[in-house]
Order: sequence, then C-alpha cells, then structure tokens
Amino acid sequence: MVEEGKMEISGRHSRRPSKIRVCDREESFDRLSELPDALLLYILSFLYVDDAISTGLLSRRWRNLWKWMDCLDFPMQCGKSKRNSIRFIERALSLHEGLKIKRFCARFCYNSNYIPRVDSWVSFAVARNVEKLVLDLFCVENGVQPYVIPGILYKCRSLRELEVNFCRFVPPSSFSLSSLKKLVVNNTVFVGEMLKILISGCPVLEELVLVNCNQARNLDVVVLNRNLKRMKIVEFPDEVEEGTEVKINAPYLLHLELQSGDPRPYIIQDASSIVSACLDIRRIVTCLSLNAYNQKNSMRIIENIMVGLHEVKTLKLSSWCVQAMLAYEDVHTCLPTTLQQLRHLKLDVQLSKDELPGIACLLRNSPEIEILTIQLCRHAHMDKDIIEPMENGNTNLSNWCEGSLWKCHQAPFYSLKHNLKKVVVGNFKGEENEIRFLAFLLRNSLALKKLVILVQPIYFTGSGEAYVDYCRKVGRASKKYLESIRKLMGSPRSPHTEILFSGSQPTCFF
Repeated sequence: MVEEGKMEISGRHSRRPSKIRVCDREESFDRLSELPDALLLYILSFLYVDDAISTGLLSRRWRNLWKWMDCLDFPMQCGKSKRNSIRFIERALSLHEGLKIKRFCARFCYNSNYIPRVDSWVSFAVARNVEKLVLDLFCVENGVQPYVIPGILYKCRSLRELEVNFCRFVPPSSFSLSSLKKLVVNNTVFVGEMLKILISGCPVLEELVLVNCNQARNLDVVVLNRNLKRMKIVEFPDEVEEGTEVKINAPYLLHLELQSGDPRPYIIQDASSIVSACLDIRRIVTCLSLNAYNQKNSMRIIENIMVGLHEVKTLKLSSWCVQAMLAYEDVHTCLPTTLQQLRHLKLDVQLSKDELPGIACLLRNSPEIEILTIQLCRHAHMDKDIIEPMENGNTNLSNWCEGSLWKCHQAPFYSLKHNLKKVVVGNFKGEENEIRFLAFLLRNSLALKKLVILVQPIYFTGSGEAYVDYCRKVGRASKKYLESIRKLMGSPRSPHTEILFSGSQPTCFF
C-alpha cells in the first residue's frame, strides 16, 4: 500500500492521461482549471482526501492542489485499494504542505498497535490549529482498550468542535478548551466525575451529544456552564444495563433531546430553563404489548421526565411515550404536573386507539397550547389492532371507548376552547381514524384559525374544495380518499377556521 500510495499521491511516475478529444469537455476542464486556487481548494474541501488526489488526473493544474487542502476527511476505506486507511493517512499527511487545518476527520478500524500513529495525527492537527476534529474509531477485536486522548489536545485553543468514538478522556488537573463549542462523545465510559471535569474545562461549550455512554453504569450529566444550550442523549436498547439510570443537572440548558430504544430511568434534577424537549423513544414492541409490571414501569419513566420538563414551551413526543400514559389507573388521570408554559405540542403518532388516551391527557394538562403538530407515522410493528386488555394485564382498556374519551367532562379541554390557533398534520392519508380525530378538533377548537394538512409532495396549496378538484383532474386519488376529504370539509367548525391542503412538505418536520 505504501508503494501504491507513493504513486497515487505524488503522481510523478504515473502515465500521462490520454487527451480528451471531445471539444466541449476539454473546454470545460480548461475553464475549471482557470479558477483561482482558493476556489479550487474550496471545491476539493467537499471531497474525501483520496478522491481529491484523484482530481490530479484532470490536468497538471490540479495535481498538487490537494496538498494544501484545509479540510482532510479520510473515510473508513481509502486509497487505491480501498483497504488499509491507516497507511494511506500516514502517507497523505507526510506529503501535506498546508499550514492550516479547519477539519480533520479519520475513520478506521482501531487496535492498540495504532496508538503512536493516532497520537501523531492529533499532533499534526493541533499544530495546524485544527477547528474540527473527528476520531471515529471502530474495534472488531475483544479486549481492546479505548484510545486515550493525548494530553496535547487539551491545550488546543483553536478547537471548536470535537467528535470521538471509542475514546477515553484523562484530562490533566488544569486545562481549558477555550474555543470548544460542540462535543460529541460515542461509546465512552466516564468514571466518577470525569464527565463533569471534562465539561467544566470547556467554558464556551454550547452543544453536548452523548451516544451510548456509561451503559453498564449510572450516567451523571452535570453541566453548570452558562453557555450550554443543547443536549442530546442517545442510547441503544441492547447495551443498557438494567438497574442503571441517567441523571441530568443542567440549570442553564435550553434544548434537551432523549433518544432511546428501551429507556432506563431519567431523572432531571435541575433543568428549569429548558424551553424545548424531544422524547424520541421507539421500542420494537408497543407499550401495551408489555405485561402490567412493565407498563407501570414505562409510565413511571415518562412521568419522571415530564416532572422535570414542567417549564417547557415546545415538546415533541414519540408514539411510545404517548402510549405509556395509558398505564395510569384511570385513562382520564392528569399528568403529575400541568404543562402551563407549553405552547407547541408535537406528536409522532398513528392516532390509534392505544394512543388516544395519552393525547387526551396531554391536551387536558396543557391549557396554553397554541400550535399542535402531528406527524402521522406508519410503523409496521404498530399496524396491528390493540392486544386484548386482559392478556396484557391492563383491565382499564375495557372501560372506555373512543367516543366516551372525548366526551368526558371531568377535565375539559381548556386549550381547545380558548388557545389552540393552528394544527398541522403531516403524512395525511385520509384514513377513518384521522378524519375522526380532526373532526373532533374542528368541533371543539373554538379559537382555531388554521388547519394545515400536508399531503403527498405535489405542488399544491389551497382549500379542501380546490384540492378535491385538483385530485379529480390529475387522477391522483381514489374515490374513498376524496370522500374522506369531503367528510372532513363538512365537519362542524368555527366560522373563523380555515382548512388548507399543502403539498409543500417541510425539509424537517420537527
């Protein structure tokens, strides 16, 4: 690979490429080569290093440009043979002549024999005032210890973003990553107060992402930095040790996202400043397919999280979180705390029978909601009808039906009558349960000004009547679908409520 790398990188002994005989292509290459170096280097910054080197085949003008690139991105497999990235990285760095590195990313299969080499790469990047450093290490052998971040990195004043995988932090007693604003840590074990010490040495840190950290032990996240605005914790279900928990103490945090496949207890000790939160819990099975004990445990997990989010203004919940609320003794029971500050509720649901009590619970306990956003999900494992209540140990399901749920007057829907002004529904299919739910909202939301229904990605925005005419003309909808639209348009509603259909799907729904 070294011999291949010499020929591949230097290009001095390679054969001269044959001349392109198509005039317009030749002229196009010439025009591109006439661009200034700064612009050509900017173009190369979007390529992996090995692909950037290959541009030397275009013309002599491009041959050594890659040596001055300030964005070095090495994929898992790079070089001509696409096998050993380690040796390719070594060769490329030895030939690099740039004085500044904005981004250095290395992804490779790691073992302990590579420690000196990786140390030298980090030193290379730090010496060139790197701004973003990514060390994405993978290990396929058992017993290999994580790579220990070298001490020189803790002295890097230019570093603004750090992302590591399978690495261990052992910071010195005194250090300061004075420019670090984003820290992403994957598959790492923090012992004692190591995470707290690390974060305290990042005075301007704004975003913290922890993926699969401390899965066999408790994870204590203590962030007292006033600059931290965003935190995301991601955990995969097959690695978390039963009996462990996550504690969050971040009094200045603004945005929190918890993502898990099989959640363990989360205790939010101090997060009074949080204004937006996302609970994205997606188990393989529905909450109601669990036995009674696990249903209650799921309810307690969600309950504890909700207590810590009592000041949130924007809240997004996955279907599983909504289902977990059905584990209460009474499906009409209120949440442990009223969400007085909540203005925007976002739900990723199917509007199935096992989700409706949770939705009703949220609407009753969020009196100031102004916007309700619903993304209708289509998970295959949730398409089955609800399992018989007695089989799951939840006898409460047999005591209610969908109609009685919405007509219950024990806790009226204050937000619908007084504050809800806009409803947005994505991935709409016109199914019966969707029409019933939207008809309920239209009938009871006296302050509602606009119901926006996002349909298939077509170039259309208009009223329901115009949408029906459009679908009929282009032949894009079935008779049943059109009947569902007409039924929805005929639902009783406030004279101030406007129903719009739009094919302008947002790039990011949440």
